[in-house]
Amino acid sequence: MIDAERYIYGRGGVAQDCDRGLKMLRTSAYQSNEKAMISLGALYSTGLCAPRDLPTAYRWFAVALRKEPDNPALQQNLQKLWSQMTQPERQLAIKLSQ
Repeated sequence: MIDAERYIYGRGGVAQDCDRGLKMLRTSAYQSNEKAMISLGALYSTGLCAPRDLPTAYRWFAVALRKEPDNPALQQNLQKLWSQMTQPERQLAIKLSQ
């Protein structure tokens, strides 16, 4: 997780390498790492190192929230994303997060 963020942000003497950082985050997220899921949600919601994709961001935050149901920051992120999405994006977000 720390190595992935070093590549995403180009920190710790490592040149920024979005592809490598995203690959590492996805691997961790698919292994049920909540922090990686939250990081992916943040990247997709802002468009940093990944195309801005609100339904995909919603998906990662929603999956992380299932693992951390008492996390108010995740709940706020989901509400904020929901308010920014169009109806078709909302439908896709629901489908992706199931």
